[in-house]
Amino acid sequence: MKTIPKWWTVTGTALWTASLALVAVSVWLVVTRAPIEQQMGVAQKIFYIHVPSAIATVIAFGLTFAASIAYLSTRNWAWDAVAVSSCEVGMVFATVVLLSGPLWARSSWNTWWTWEPRLTSFLVMWILYGGYHIVRHSVAAGSRREVSAVLGTVLIVTYPITLMSVHWWRGSLHPKNVMMTSDMRGILLVSMAAWILFYLAALQQRLRIEILREASNEADG
Repeated sequence: MKTIPKWWTVTGTALWTASLALVAVSVWLVVTRAPIEQQMGVAQKIFYIHVPSAIATVIAFGLTFAASIAYLSTRNWAWDAVAVSSCEVGMVFATVVLLSGPLWARSSWNTWWTWEPRLTSFLVMWILYGGYHIVRHSVAAGSRREVSAVLGTVLIVTYPITLMSVHWWRGSLHPKNVMMTSDMRGILLVSMAAWILFYLAALQQRLRIEILREASNEADG
C-alpha cells in the first residue's frame, strides 16, 4: 500500500514556506517599488500578476503534456497523477489570467473585454483544458487514464496558437513587445519566480491527493 513518505511532507512544508515568503516579497515590491507607468498609471501594476500567472499556466499545461506522453509510453499511474494534478493547478492560474486581464484591459483599452486574438485564443484554451477534467470524470474508470493522456497530449496545440496569435492575426490589442525599465524587469523576474514556486508548492500538494487516492484504490481492490 502506498503511503506519503516523511520527506514528501517536509518538502511540501518547505515549498509552501518559501513560496508564500517570495509571493509576499513580490507583492511588496510591486506596491512600493514598481514605477508607475505614465500612460496606464497604477493599473499597469496588474502586469506583475497577470504575466507571471500566464507563465505558470504555460508551465502547468506543458507538464500535463509531457506527463501524458510519459503515461502513454509507460502506463505508470504516477505519470497520470502528475498530468491531472498539473492541469488542475494550471486551471487556477489560467483563471487568474482571465480575471486580471479584463482589469488591465479596462485601464488600457477602456473596455472589460474585447474579442481580440490573444484574449479569445486564451479563453478557448481555458475552456478546452476545463473540458479535460469534465471528460476525465465522465468516462469509465478503466479507460479514464488513457483518455486523459490523449487529451493532455492533443490540447498542447492550443499553446502555440495563443502564443503566436498577436503575430498571426490582425486586430490584436496585445503588444508584440513590451518596453520596460530595469526596475520593471527586476520586479517582474521576482514575481515570476514567486508564482512559479507557488505553482510547484500547489502541485506537490495536489499530487499528495493522487497518491492517497491510489493507495485507497489499492486497499479497496
